[in-house]
Amino acid sequence: MKNSDFQRGIVSRDSRPVAEGPNIGRVAKLRDADSSNEAMRRRRGGRGNSARSRALLIWSAVLSVLTLIVIGLAVSFWLLPYLFRAPASDAGPLVNRDAQVRVASKFPSPSREQALEMVKRAIINRDPDKLESLFRMGSASRAEILAFLNASDKRDGFIDRYEWLSSMDVDGLLLDGVLVVYKNKGKPIERLAFLTPDAAGNWKLDFDAFARTVKPSWQALLDKGTEQALVRAFVGQDVYYNGPFADDKQWVAYGIASPDTEVLLRGYCRVDSDVAAAMEKLFLDGRKLSRATLELRRVKDGGPLQFEIIRLAAEDWVLAEPVTDKS
Repeated sequence: MKNSDFQRGIVSRDSRPVAEGPNIGRVAKLRDADSSNEAMRRRRGGRGNSARSRALLIWSAVLSVLTLIVIGLAVSFWLLPYLFRAPASDAGPLVNRDAQVRVASKFPSPSREQALEMVKRAIINRDPDKLESLFRMGSASRAEILAFLNASDKRDGFIDRYEWLSSMDVDGLLLDGVLVVYKNKGKPIERLAFLTPDAAGNWKLDFDAFARTVKPSWQALLDKGTEQALVRAFVGQDVYYNGPFADDKQWVAYGIASPDTEVLLRGYCRVDSDVAAAMEKLFLDGRKLSRATLELRRVKDGGPLQFEIIRLAAEDWVLAEPVTDKS
């Protein structure tokens, strides 16, 4: 979440007409107790068969539920190792600059060297007065950006290297990508720095995409039970249907995971809806895992990790709609 298609078969039981017994004439009365006891044993045996049938039905139902759980766990165990093993750049439309058809723009893309320098300047900056010139601030305030940057050494480690990825076009935005790799005591931490031009043609680092901002926050969503949230995460196709989303004829299932939490979420959208059509585009090229910005909400009787996907806000982690910078 390797991803297999599971198809549940429905076995129908044909109704059979009860055959008429042969006409054997008048039946004689029972002559002795042995015949009576034999008849009683047969009747008791019928009740025993009925009890065994009920037990078999119950066990069949239990086994069916366990099978669904095993399938769901199998998908979960596939998705999470893949997510944390693969680099952040493995999921998403990163393409060769020469082969990419660019969005029409009057602003030329920065060179590889310029892109790397822009990202470096933004990440090492601690001057609040320069934030607007370096970052596409999105939903963040100056204080939030500075707090994130100041905590980077403790949270992610020390920057090991910068890797220019490519130019890309997503949701009508002109983007250049740089992978920032941090070195710490554990596994390397990777963050994607997306550069995009503002209205004046100044290329800036998109802060929300770099920080993988979640609104209100993962803690509020998972620990406090917030009803609705906007999340930046990895998404993969899923086969787990349960609770209010049990009908796979009505819902499409997805696994949702993030490097910022070890919890695997399940997201669902209605079959044939606009959201389902938008989500399907994330996997048209055969990609198993994709970055996306999703708006999620809880539904009645849903599990704590089950959400309805009500909007695909972006096909990556950069929001296309205009935002108002906050100071």
